[in-house]
Amino acid sequence: MQYKTHLSTSLVVALPVMGATNTLTIGTVLAVGLGAVFPDIDEPHSWIGSRTRGISDLIKGFFGHRGLTHSLMGLFIVFLTMVLMVSFTPFSPVIGLYFILGYLLHLVGDSFSKSGVKWLLPFSDKAFQSGLGVVYYKTGFLAERIIFIVSMLLLVAQVRALNFESLFNLNIVQAISNVIKNATSFIGS
Repeated sequence: MQYKTHLSTSLVVALPVMGATNTLTIGTVLAVGLGAVFPDIDEPHSWIGSRTRGISDLIKGFFGHRGLTHSLMGLFIVFLTMVLMVSFTPFSPVIGLYFILGYLLHLVGDSFSKSGVKWLLPFSDKAFQSGLGVVYYKTGFLAERIIFIVSMLLLVAQVRALNFESLFNLNIVQAISNVIKNATSFIGS
């Protein structure tokens, strides 16, 4: 899957969760987005890989594309990293959880590709294809384009239904209203 499809499909899943748990902020949206593209750090020509060339080249050299970063072990390593960051820094646990959610959604998305995902690396080299070889896409081909278009339409519908004030975790309208009320009462007195 291309990065834009990973972003759109992951956000379509995550936004309702954020809305239902009152955790919709710019930080959580960015965390899901970064998590959704992060597993492709093992591919130097991917969106994130081209921005982290030295690291990306090393990871691909050691593990290959869709190697360790596309497995439960890779997800576990990221989880442990987030636990350490939360434990020893002021890093937000909620941001860490949404990063992990984005990462997991990336793996689920790739598991529907024709080649699937090697979930059990390094213990097994077997690739699992979630569509059972019947439902799948090939990166950059028509099926992925349809997935992207449908997820973008769903995303637009979700964003339109969301309360944008919660995205910034501020009640902007209420704050502006209070400023206006205070200003008019000050002027009137």
